[in-house]
Amino acid sequence: MNDKWRVLIADDEPWIREGIRDAVSWERYYMEVSAEAENGEEAFELALQHSIDLLIVDLNMPIVNGLNLMKKLRQALPRCRFVIVTGYDQFSYAQEAIRLQVDDYLLKPVEPGQLDKVLRNISSSLASEKQKQREQILAERHIQHNLGLLKVHFFNNWIHGRVRDEDVHQQLECLQLPARMPDMLGVVGTGTLSLKSPTADRVKEKAERFFEEEPEKAVFSGDEHLIGICLWRVLTEAEQQAFRDEMRAELQTGVTFCFVNLAETGQTVPQAYQFCRKKAAQALDVSPVVARAREYMQKHFAERSFSLKQTADALQVSPVYLSRMMKRELGVTFIQLLTEMRMQKAVHLLKTTALPIHDIAEQTGYDTQHYFSTVFKKTMGASPNQYRRMSTIERTGGKL
Repeated sequence: MNDKWRVLIADDEPWIREGIRDAVSWERYYMEVSAEAENGEEAFELALQHSIDLLIVDLNMPIVNGLNLMKKLRQALPRCRFVIVTGYDQFSYAQEAIRLQVDDYLLKPVEPGQLDKVLRNISSSLASEKQKQREQILAERHIQHNLGLLKVHFFNNWIHGRVRDEDVHQQLECLQLPARMPDMLGVVGTGTLSLKSPTADRVKEKAERFFEEEPEKAVFSGDEHLIGICLWRVLTEAEQQAFRDEMRAELQTGVTFCFVNLAETGQTVPQAYQFCRKKAAQALDVSPVVARAREYMQKHFAERSFSLKQTADALQVSPVYLSRMMKRELGVTFIQLLTEMRMQKAVHLLKTTALPIHDIAEQTGYDTQHYFSTVFKKTMGASPNQYRRMSTIERTGGKL
């Protein structure tokens, strides 16, 4: 009985209800009369109670008339079908019935043959609609089941420039992601610095777990030894550092990180990925001592008294040895790398905060604003104030 369409007959005259109920063979149309009502108020309650599929209703009923009943049910049971049975052959009723998407409009006394025809059509329509619903559910389940694979396929094509710009938003929407560019792209690199270096699958698993509560994200395998991360919000530096710390704590060694704020840099996803890919390759192609030195510098570069000797002492090597290794493997001196880290931090603060220049100087490890401004202009080609103005103009489309 549960797989049959549920029917409610609503008419204030018992002999009319009985006549409709006995006029046809309901089982022929996979239907059953679940309830009968003598007024509109009772009909509404019974309709909800039985979750009816079809209402056969008289327009002229006490308390709540047929039209008002259908209006209420259209809101409460939007898929419910309506058949009007009435003695009023008036055009105004027919107009209102059309607006309520009534399946048919029959005049009393109802002929069994006419009712048979109406029920046959409705039964066929309900079956077709149910089949479409089943197909839709199956399609959604299939997409959910394969969503991970579809994401990997799409993002691998995207980062390598194999997706047309005009198709990106539509494909993101199909993958249940925001139909706009991500705010941040990250790359975690895994290497072969030691036999204990983690596999890409293990790194991907840890990254997915870290961002498990992030509602809008994609974590995917990129090139060999690289894991890509796209986020639809900007991670704070504290969040980025927490990610690095947790990944290092769990994986111990052999990983490197690069995050790009796409909104800030103006890079496309493929450009940002290639930038991070290059950074990861450079980071992984170094000896353990240089890798550790760079990690230590990343944590302490904003300290005013930070020095090569402090780093060497922390790593328990001589400053001369560390300096020579960094120059040979990274192609830059300790001071050059330190300046690069400080300038990256300064650029971020200039673009994202209204902090005074002297505060930014302090937060990037410089003793005085003058010295900071001198180094910044030499490195970036503009003073901090000029750089901030240019960034504001670029961000606002020419409006200060």
